[in-house]
Amino acid sequence: MIDQGGKQMKRPALQFVFLINNHSYVARTLRDTMYSGDEDSQSLGLGDLVGRSALMQIESQIDRSRKGYIATWKAVMSSFPAASLSPSEKLAMFNQGFDDMVRSQKAYDVFDNDVRAMLVSDAADAVIPDYESFLRQNPDKSPEFARAMKYTPRDIHRKIGSMLDD
Repeated sequence: MIDQGGKQMKRPALQFVFLINNHSYVARTLRDTMYSGDEDSQSLGLGDLVGRSALMQIESQIDRSRKGYIATWKAVMSSFPAASLSPSEKLAMFNQGFDDMVRSQKAYDVFDNDVRAMLVSDAADAVIPDYESFLRQNPDKSPEFARAMKYTPRDIHRKIGSMLDD
């Protein structure tokens, strides 16, 4: 059912956000309703009825969706290795892809703080090291490069950090 809902999303990144968000909710609910072994609470919960193998399967789906989500962010970096483009053209293409990715995710609500932090961390880890490396390898000070230089690494981290805020 959750997977079908994810397929309704037009953008791959949002599909993965949807899947991670919803699978995480189900996994947390199952974990929270499993018998903990306390003598005070001996009744079985939903998590016990569904079982640990189902929980492990859902957690595996979360991991797969996270890998897909990271890959969508890595795709934003695809202009950097292009040999046929100048550094300023690569940066302009990155800016366009980055802005588009952030804009699309701004419209999506992630209410769980832990899930939001995980998504922000995954996105930042996928983008910022490669972006910093690109800037170090291209110390171009031309006017074209300066015009294309829309973001510092700190700006990127800030934008990613705020894209899923309520």
